[in-house]
Order: sequence, then C-alpha cells, then structure tokens
Amino acid sequence: MKKNFLKLLIIMILVLLLAIILLSFFSNKIMPIYMNYAEGEIKSLVTTVITKSINDDLIDNISSDDLFIIKDENNSNMTIVDFDPVVINKLMSNISDTVYDNLKLLSEKDKDTLLKYNVNENIFYIPSGVIFNSPVLNNLGPKIPINMEIISLVNPNIETKVTEYGINNSLVEVFVNVVASVRMILPLRANEITVTVVVPIAVKIIQGMVPDYYLGGTLRQ
Repeated sequence: MKKNFLKLLIIMILVLLLAIILLSFFSNKIMPIYMNYAEGEIKSLVTTVITKSINDDLIDNISSDDLFIIKDENNSNMTIVDFDPVVINKLMSNISDTVYDNLKLLSEKDKDTLLKYNVNENIFYIPSGVIFNSPVLNNLGPKIPINMEIISLVNPNIETKVTEYGINNSLVEVFVNVVASVRMILPLRANEITVTVVVPIAVKIIQGMVPDYYLGGTLRQ
C-alpha cells in the first residue's frame, strides 16, 4: 500500500515538474515569438486604420488654401506663411475623433468596421506554426485569437517640411503626426503598444524666397 502511494506521489511530482518546465519553456521561448508576430500585425492594422481614416474620411474636406494664411512683407522682402488656427484646431479634433472612433469600433467588433478593414471578430489569428519560422509549417496547429482595445485618446499634431522649389519659390509640405495607444490581447498575455503614423495632407507652393525656419506656427524666410 505504501509502495503504491509512494509510486503515485513520484508520478505526481514528475508530472508537476514536467508541467513547470513546459510552462517555463512556453513563456520564455514560444510566447515572445507569438508576441512579436502579434505586435507586428496590430501595428500594421492600426497604421491602416489611421491612414484610411484620414485619407478616406477626411482628406476630401482638406484644402491647402484653407490651411494657410500667407502675407507678403514688401518692406523686408519677406513672405510669411502661417496656419489658420481655427481650421487647424478643427482638423486636429476631427482626426482625433475619427481615428479613435474607428479603433474603438474595431475593438468592439462592429460588423461594418470589421468589414471595412477586412478583419474578423478576433481581429486576426496567429498560426501556431510561426514558431518554426518556416512558410511550409506556418499553418500547422490551432490558430491563436488576437484582440485589441483602444486605451487612450488619439493625439495628432501638425508637422511641416520646406524645400526650395524652382527659382525663388518654396514647396511647403504639411503632415499630420498621429499617435495612438492600444492594448494587444492574447490568451494569458496582454501588452500595450504605441503606434505613430505620419500622413501627408497638403502641399503648397509659395512664391518668394525660401523660408529658413519654422517657429511658433509661422514659416519665415
């Protein structure tokens, strides 16, 4: 009787040790592979959402003529280019709201939004075979569901680039820099990801000398 009990105890200890070893191996070796794969897919999806939200939902309402206020300083032979604060503030608010709403609808699994971005109810799946790092073996085994949720407000801001264009002209390019934070959710693990996307929104050719610097919302020669 004691021998049977001792044998059962040894088996239970061995099973427990094996489970600990497998769990440790999964956490230290396999899970990072899944996390890296999932993070790449989530970043790609968020980038697509931000870009499409601006290009498809907002870009048609953006005019470079509305963005800029241009003044010629005849006495100093200077052209001053400034942003219209009312237009810019409204644009930043629209971008923030639109991107946030689209990401939130995705995380809430809104059917129309899922269809718009071509993803399923679990956002996407990780094929278990990615641990082998082989295209042939990628689809082996069960697929692991990945979800995400928006965890903060979307923060957009304006950036500009000024380059010489022809003779005595300047090419002013306007970009919106959008920062969004989401939580990537896997079974037994979650991770916060910050994604930054720069989207061009307007181009303007300014006649006059090339501005030397950008300061306080104003481009100066």
